[in-house]
Amino acid sequence: MSEPVLKAIIRLFAFVAKEDSVTAQERDYIHAFLEDHLSRPSMERHLQLFDEYAREISDKLSSSRENETIAKICKAINEEVTQKQKMIVLLELMSIVLADGTISPREENLSKIISEQFNISLADLELMKEFVGIQAPTPGNDNFLSISSDKNSVSGRHIFRPELDGHLTILRVPSVELYFLKYLGNTDVLLNGVPQKPGKVSVLATGSSIRWGSAEPVYYGGVLGIFKQNEKKPKTSFEAKNISYQFKNGRLGLREVTVAEESGNLVALMGASGAGKSTLLHVLNGNERPSQGQVLINGIDIHRDPDKIEGVIGFVPQDDLLIEDLTVYQNLYFASKLCFSHLNEEEIDFLVLKTLDDLGLNEAKDLKVGSPLQKTISGGQRKRLNIGLELLREPAVLFVDEPTSGLSSRDSENIIDLLKELSLKGKLVFAVIHQPSSDIFKMFDRLLILDTGGFQIYYGNPVEAVIYFKKNINMLNSEEGECHTCGNVNPELIFNIIETKVINEFGNFTNERKFSPEQWNKIFLAKVKFPWVARQTEMPHSTLRIPPWLKQTRLFGLRDVLSKLSNTQYLVINLLEAPALAFILAFIVRYYNSDDVNAGYIFSKNLNMPAYFFMSVIVALFMGLTVSAEEIIRDRKILKREKFLHLDRSSYIFSKISILFAISAIQTFLFVLVGNYFLEIRGMFLIHWAILFTTSCFANLLGLNISSAFNSAVTIYILIPILLIPQLILSGVVVKFDKLNPVIGNTATVPMVGDLMASRWAFEAAMVAQYKDNEFERQFYLYDKIMAAADYKKVYYLPELESRLDFVNLNYKNTNPAIKEVVNKNLNVLHAEIKEELLNAGKDNFKYLDSLAPGKYDSMTHVEVLTLFEVLKKFYNNRYMKADKQKDNIINKSTNTVEKGKAFEKERNSYQNEAITLLVKNSDEFNRIIEKDGKLVQKIYPIYKDPDPEHIVDFDAQFYMPAKHFLNHNIDTLYFNLGVIWSMILVLALTLYFEVLLKIIDGLGNIYSKIPKRM
Repeated sequence: MSEPVLKAIIRLFAFVAKEDSVTAQERDYIHAFLEDHLSRPSMERHLQLFDEYAREISDKLSSSRENETIAKICKAINEEVTQKQKMIVLLELMSIVLADGTISPREENLSKIISEQFNISLADLELMKEFVGIQAPTPGNDNFLSISSDKNSVSGRHIFRPELDGHLTILRVPSVELYFLKYLGNTDVLLNGVPQKPGKVSVLATGSSIRWGSAEPVYYGGVLGIFKQNEKKPKTSFEAKNISYQFKNGRLGLREVTVAEESGNLVALMGASGAGKSTLLHVLNGNERPSQGQVLINGIDIHRDPDKIEGVIGFVPQDDLLIEDLTVYQNLYFASKLCFSHLNEEEIDFLVLKTLDDLGLNEAKDLKVGSPLQKTISGGQRKRLNIGLELLREPAVLFVDEPTSGLSSRDSENIIDLLKELSLKGKLVFAVIHQPSSDIFKMFDRLLILDTGGFQIYYGNPVEAVIYFKKNINMLNSEEGECHTCGNVNPELIFNIIETKVINEFGNFTNERKFSPEQWNKIFLAKVKFPWVARQTEMPHSTLRIPPWLKQTRLFGLRDVLSKLSNTQYLVINLLEAPALAFILAFIVRYYNSDDVNAGYIFSKNLNMPAYFFMSVIVALFMGLTVSAEEIIRDRKILKREKFLHLDRSSYIFSKISILFAISAIQTFLFVLVGNYFLEIRGMFLIHWAILFTTSCFANLLGLNISSAFNSAVTIYILIPILLIPQLILSGVVVKFDKLNPVIGNTATVPMVGDLMASRWAFEAAMVAQYKDNEFERQFYLYDKIMAAADYKKVYYLPELESRLDFVNLNYKNTNPAIKEVVNKNLNVLHAEIKEELLNAGKDNFKYLDSLAPGKYDSMTHVEVLTLFEVLKKFYNNRYMKADKQKDNIINKSTNTVEKGKAFEKERNSYQNEAITLLVKNSDEFNRIIEKDGKLVQKIYPIYKDPDPEHIVDFDAQFYMPAKHFLNHNIDTLYFNLGVIWSMILVLALTLYFEVLLKIIDGLGNIYSKIPKRM
């Protein structure tokens, strides 16, 4: 309070006291008031000032003039004094008025004028008059509480105390939730350790305690409970019975902890570091299941029936649960939208603005929250906003983990004020607190202390805790919990007593404690009586109205989009990353022969195109992984809070996937746009974009899975190379599939490890589509396919059969076991291949060989088989020539003039790349045909080869084949490969939803934790 305000109040006192003259009683009251609030020299000076003001007031001052003067004084007071303080000033004025036992008409008029100027209702004024004038136990007024030894003479609210000589009266002013105490009697009553003079009116501040003799104290929380018990608010009972908790490594974190509370209380959980405070908080709020015991809310076991308490519990962890890229207003807006689906936009806006006003954050509402390292709002504002996210919905039971950690004393008091206000509204609040100030400590209604190892060593009133521990070690003045002079409590003294060290013979402290946690626990169990609460039977009250799935998805998505749009660095990097990488990659691989002065860049002559497409796939994987790798781990704190809202996890995942897919669509679009432009890839934009987009979406889901499973961004970014390297090596490009380690490789088709790689499917789709679906090759592909098949048969396949037949003929009668084995092997191959060939070629093509029907080749002679081979060669040669002639006719029509010839050549150079052609035809393969499992396998021309399935779902094939077999249909490689990648994406989406990877890692962690460790 400033000096001018104090002078204004003293002047006001002088006006009220000055009737004809200031009575001795009135002056004594002013003296006592100043003595309570000022030092002795200052008190004497201001008492003289009062006397001067009283002398200056003229007896002949007109009532109108007097009223104007009082109004002017009140205006000065109004500018600096809160409503509660004005209420205290008015009560002091009424005490001065009634100091002589009477109220004159002038005093009555002045009191009404002053209350009107202070914006205090006449009802409150009359309440104060009645309270100040009380000389006997109060009548049955709901705003009065009487404490006396008489059970029968007092109606209304009453506390029976037989040891009290006299009576205490407590007044509640409901408009400002302020409490006053007045004592009449002969017992030495102490309020917060300060003796109370009979007839004196005192403020019953938060955390106050009233004591006399050895009687049970009356606590502020108990007084509030009596006043609140008849209010029509939902009641909540909270019981934790013999709670024990064992960590995964077998260590006990809690040992038979018991809690019994009811709505309207603010409970502090205290203890040394590692004592189990946060563990207890997580068990009580349902995050962790106790190894033993139950946690009940209104009789409902929160761990067995969590669905029955949806929205009842709120949790504010120690870390800020804020979306850092959104504003203060937006954080509260989206939190309220996810809690109250029944409110319209205007009602949501009103609720958010009211909460901002209650939090004192109006001025900061449009500021971005920012991170703790890049602060936009202060630490205290972050904490208030963090708690405000829960205050929005006012859960019946709120758990707060170290709300004052890292804050200034002023900010800490503001935070605890918020929690106290919530408890006064009928909620039950648990808070882990560390090193509280005296004022904060006294705000709590109940204190629970844990000692190292999870032992419960105290449960009761906070101020009483000091007395309890002082008595247990027989300290001097053990009856004093507070300082008599200032009324302060030293909570640190409690822990100094708990952890008192043994002193050795040299007078030095040792590391051994005088009382172990087990000893303190035994003392506690022997001396402390657990409180009893009436178990409520109705369902716990919840204000939640969770929106439907679609609306949740939209809100999650909108929140995420706004968060990303407000992050300039994120936007710039993600938008420029793709075109920048595309330009760098395209610039590096844009090869042409610089020695030829007439040759510029020609697409068909660029030998690096396969490398470009392969690196494009890797870039798509890389971009998809990096954009998603931190998504869930960044939201983990938010998800932890929203877990108590019981929102649909699938809506969050779907919104996250949708946004990431949209980002990947833009990134791959820009990549293909820039890359295809610089490398002059024509007519393939949509196909290339679809391939890279699909690949990036696969990487998005892979990134979300690891983001969900691991708890460190550093770990995730270490994992990205581990995830990408197999995609590089097992793509079929860096190392060919038939050149892999035989344990995992396959010489005939793509091995299983290759089928598991998205890069293999994407790169193959790009190569096959680029070769056969470009505008130039499309007109010739069918003829090239026939010619390639015929060429393979007559050049490689039939000569191979003839060679094997000659070997069999030469060595048929050889008795050498090794030779005999090779002969039989070749015979088996010949039988299988000739049978297959007759079935494939068809008997109609060999009408002059009617006797050589399928199945009859076993009886053929050597000459007859050679004759068959010659017929087959002629057949395939004719087929080749026919297709070649048809192709030449098309070429001739396209090149019958010089201009057309140039256009044709230009078209071929623009669409058909020689390096890709060489790759998909596998022309550089030394072994054009190999034997595998008793069959001959074609290694050359895979781009023209049709599937050869063994069963209905056999899609196993060689690399670069134009189609895959599935369900008795041949599906184009482009569509089949994209379908395979999208099926992988679906599997990853399911593993993400069911947290499969997280469960696997947790399982491995459990196994590791049980392995004995060497010292």
